[in-house]
Amino acid sequence: MILAAGITAAAASMPAQAETNLDVYYAWPEHEVIHKPIADRFMADHPDIKINFRAAAPSYDEAVQTLIRQSMAGQLPDVHFVGFNVLRPLVARGLVKPIDDLVAADHLAENGYTDQVLSLATIDGHLYGLPFAMSTPVVYYNADLVKKVGGDPDKIPTEWDSFVALAAKIGALGDGTSGMYYQLGSDDWATQNLVRNFGGQMMNDKESDVAFDGPAGQAAVKLFKRFHTDGAQPAIDPRAAKQLFTSGNLGFFFASAGSVSGFEGEIGDRFTLRTAKQPLGVENATMPTGGMVAVILTDDPAKRAAAWDYVRFATGPGGQSIVVPNTGYMPTNTLALDKDHLGAFYEKHPNWYTSVLQMPRARPWFSWPGDNGVQIGEVLRDEMTAIALGSKEPDAALADMAFQVRALLPKTN
Repeated sequence: MILAAGITAAAASMPAQAETNLDVYYAWPEHEVIHKPIADRFMADHPDIKINFRAAAPSYDEAVQTLIRQSMAGQLPDVHFVGFNVLRPLVARGLVKPIDDLVAADHLAENGYTDQVLSLATIDGHLYGLPFAMSTPVVYYNADLVKKVGGDPDKIPTEWDSFVALAAKIGALGDGTSGMYYQLGSDDWATQNLVRNFGGQMMNDKESDVAFDGPAGQAAVKLFKRFHTDGAQPAIDPRAAKQLFTSGNLGFFFASAGSVSGFEGEIGDRFTLRTAKQPLGVENATMPTGGMVAVILTDDPAKRAAAWDYVRFATGPGGQSIVVPNTGYMPTNTLALDKDHLGAFYEKHPNWYTSVLQMPRARPWFSWPGDNGVQIGEVLRDEMTAIALGSKEPDAALADMAFQVRALLPKTN
């Protein structure tokens, strides 16, 4: 249970120092566009705190591996922005500790942090950080191509059969045009998304066995094959697919909502870019929430107090007003949605708002128990890639997924 406390009495009573230096570490080098202005604005308001960034990690998974190595050498940063899916292994290793001593649930609620958002950073009843950025998978589409094949750009199909059929029509245009691309990425987010789209989950409630090999998982892998056989999805890597899309030769591209700013910048007026909610396999479909949580790694009382100030600013309306327009991520703070922050922005940028509309279906990105979460994500990605390449049938790939993942999970009695 989150303890009722603000900043700890011990930290609050400490004498102010001339300057407190905080080392901050994050994943994805392209996110400098949000981290630097947030730090600059924070330091302008807190001249006694200096933010120093370490070189960004290429991905969430690689950031975790780096942190593990740094912990062994006693060189951990003070603050880290960790992917939701890899928070659990850091907690299990004791690298991230609860912030129950720093927060009070009622204070957070009053300051724009909902229970749904805080659940993304909660493990076994303890809060380990404040969510900094959230995303759900959205459909980016070329409205000009949709219209060209007789589709309605304002009414993208909400169920898969009609969606795949529309993608097939676009693929049939020829001249190097493809219908769609469902991006797998570097981890298991996209695979989890398809399983959840059919009402499934990755493990059973007791986490004693995998559950993704049930009916929902079977439907998910079969649909993924249909993307290629029926929906004109090319068997190319994500970078090539992105180039195909931004050049105007791909109808639909599935990606994080956090990609919208980049897409709009690259596409410009080449064609009309729109976003839509994902089609649903079942009515109770959910989706994994991508993004990251700001966690405090330092045990030093002065640095911990300064880090808490920084984390609150980055995840508050001020920081979120920088994150959203520069990425497309959903705000993690409801106060950021008011007219003084992002309200007017969303009115002018509807492509950004699609992910917010999917928020009721957003759930925590499942984090695997044990120390092999990264390897498990790679297994799922590789088996899905085999389906895309046609080297495995969906049922065989799913069975191999389940077999390999079971071998990587902690042994239960």
